[in-house]
Amino acid sequence: MKPVFKDGVWPVVLTPFREDGGLDMTAYRALLEYYIGNGVAGLFAVCMSSELYELTPEERLTLAREAVAVSAGRVPVVASAFLGNSEAEKMQSVFDMAATGVDAVVIPACQLVPETADEAGFRRAFETLLGRTAGIRFGLYECPHPYHRLISPALLGELARLAGERLAFLKDTCCDAAVIAAKLVACTGTPLKLYNAHLTTCLESLQLGAAGYSGTSANFYPGLLAEQAACFRSDTARARELQQFFNLVQRHVEFKYPRSAKLFLRECGVPLTDFCRVACDELDRDQMIQLRAFHTGVQAFARNSQPQLTGETAI
Repeated sequence: MKPVFKDGVWPVVLTPFREDGGLDMTAYRALLEYYIGNGVAGLFAVCMSSELYELTPEERLTLAREAVAVSAGRVPVVASAFLGNSEAEKMQSVFDMAATGVDAVVIPACQLVPETADEAGFRRAFETLLGRTAGIRFGLYECPHPYHRLISPALLGELARLAGERLAFLKDTCCDAAVIAAKLVACTGTPLKLYNAHLTTCLESLQLGAAGYSGTSANFYPGLLAEQAACFRSDTARARELQQFFNLVQRHVEFKYPRSAKLFLRECGVPLTDFCRVACDELDRDQMIQLRAFHTGVQAFARNSQPQLTGETAI
C-alpha cells in the first residue's frame, strides 16, 4: 500500500477545453504544472470542478492518466469513479480508474447509494465495494450532485475502521467546524485524511486536525492556501491574516465558477480557454475588469502587500 497522503492543499482540478469543446491536453499539462509549482500536496482530478458529469468515461480516464504522468510521483493524484448507468458500469469504472495509476479512487457518496438509503445501507454498500475490489485504495467525496449526501461522524468512523489502510481521503463538504471536529475524533487512529472544501472554516479545521483544504479557491490562489497549511502552527498571526484575506475575496471565487477560474488562471499565464461544458454565463466587460483587479489584488497580497481590490465583493 502506498504511503499515507501528505497534509496541505489538494486543488480540485479544472478541465481545459479547446474552443471546439474537446479536451485541451496541452493546457491541462500546463495547469497541472501550475498547481505543483505552487506547492500543493496532491491533485484531485476528475471531480465536480472538472465538470465531472459532462465528461465521457474515456475522457475521465484520459485526464486521470495524464495527471499521474505529469505528476510523476511528485504529488499523489486521486480521481472519481463509481460512475455509470448501472451497477456493472459503476464497478467497471472503479477498476478502470484504478488501472490509470491514481493513488486512490474517490467514490462520490451520492453515487454509492440512492438518496433514500439510510446509513446502514451506505455502510453495506461500502463494505460490498471493499469486498469486490481487493487492493484498491479509496477516497470518499461528499459530492453535492445529483444529491448532497453527508457522512455522519459515527458512520465515517465505522467506514475508516472497516477499510483500514484502504480508505485514505475524504473531501468534506459539510461546511460546519463542529461536525468536522466530530469526524476527526471519530476517525482518530485511522489512516483517513480529511480535506475540508469550505474556505471560511479552513483555518479552524486545520487547527482541529484536518489534513488540509480541497476546494474551489485552490484554483485562484493555491500558493497562499499552501502557505496557510504550512504555517498555521508556527505563525498563527500570518495564518489568521491569510484567512481574513480568503474570507474577503470568497465572493469573487464563487462568481460564475468555473468559467471565472479559467479566466483567472489565464491571467496567471496558464493557456486556458474559458470554454465550459457546464452551463455557465460568460463574463461581460465590467466583470472582466473586476476579475483582473481581483487577480492584481491576489498577486499584491502574495507579495505581502495590502490587497488592491476595488468595487463590490463579487465580480
